[in-house]
Amino acid sequence: MGDKCQWCSLACAICRIGCFRCYQTVCCKEPSTPRPSYSVIAIGLSQAGKSMLFAKLSGDASEKLEPTVGFSVKAVQLPSAILNVKELGGGDNVRKYWPHYFGGAQGIVFVVDSCCNDDDVDLAAAELQEVLSHSSLESLPLLVLANKQDVNGARSADELSRMMGLDAIARKRNWHIQACSKDDTESAKQGLSKLVSFINPDTETSEQNRL
Repeated sequence: MGDKCQWCSLACAICRIGCFRCYQTVCCKEPSTPRPSYSVIAIGLSQAGKSMLFAKLSGDASEKLEPTVGFSVKAVQLPSAILNVKELGGGDNVRKYWPHYFGGAQGIVFVVDSCCNDDDVDLAAAELQEVLSHSSLESLPLLVLANKQDVNGARSADELSRMMGLDAIARKRNWHIQACSKDDTESAKQGLSKLVSFINPDTETSEQNRL
């Protein structure tokens, strides 16, 4: 009986130690470092797919999305940061008001319909060039999202970059073009993470350390 009691006591002690360690792991670990947040504007022509894309990126997708009039704000969670995206409507009668919403932006996202006709590609390039010339956006990093890659006939990111003349338009700032679609939000997030690394290079280092 004495040996059995000793074994029982030992087993109970081991269980208590295990439970205590589990408690420490779950309840007492050091809090993780909060992710920084950044504010960016998202613009582009009407029908570029901005609203659906950012609704999905923020986990707020709806089957009854309406074209954005004015602006909406979406929070996009990324591994290294949180992006507060101010999405601006792209209609002909709305674009002239874009500059009213540029204040406080730390980066620019320009969404392009990869399937649009050549005239709309030229118009998108002209609108982007005008936006980048605005004094409040001077030198801010740029991400161009080549959206709707899931549609037949979509141009590649490289082709859109060439047609829009991005090398010349964005030559004075850090920029990146990323192919994506509403059903491939991971690619869009990769592009947004690249934008974050332009806004704050330390976030890229932090992400590498986390990996």
